[in-house]
Amino acid sequence: MKNGGYTKNELNLGEIAEGKGDTIRVLRRSTRVPYYKKLRYGLLGSRAANEGDNLKFTGFTFNLSEHGVGLEGSKGFPPNFRIRAALFTGEDTVKFEGTIRWLYHTHSEKWFMGIEITSHTDELKKIYALLFKTRGAGL
Repeated sequence: MKNGGYTKNELNLGEIAEGKGDTIRVLRRSTRVPYYKKLRYGLLGSRAANEGDNLKFTGFTFNLSEHGVGLEGSKGFPPNFRIRAALFTGEDTVKFEGTIRWLYHTHSEKWFMGIEITSHTDELKKIYALLFKTRGAGL
C-alpha cells in the first residue's frame, strides 16, 4: 500500500489563509497545550535498513493534544502520509507513529504539520494529562 495520498480537491492551509477573506472553522477533538520538545521523524515504511535509519528529519513539537501533536520540521509530507517519530521528552524517548492531517509551508523553509498519533498513545496521553492539569486549558 502506498504511503499517503493526495487529490486535487484538497486545499492546503496556505491556500485557504490567502483566500478572499474566507474563514474556516477548525473542529478539534481535544484541547491543545503548548509543548516544545525536539524530535526526529521520517516516513513510515520507507526502505531503511532499520527503523532508526529513516528518522532523518529533525523538528520540534509546538503543541500536544490527547490525539496528536503539532510539529515544526525541516521536511513536510502531504496529508494522509504516515510517519514514524522519536520524541525526546528530557527523561525518555517516546517513539510513535502517526498520520499527517494537515500541512503548511512558510517561505522560511519551515514545515508545520498536524499529526494524528496512531501508536504508543498511552505514553503521549500521560504527558498530555500532566500538562493539561498543570497548565490548565490550552489552545
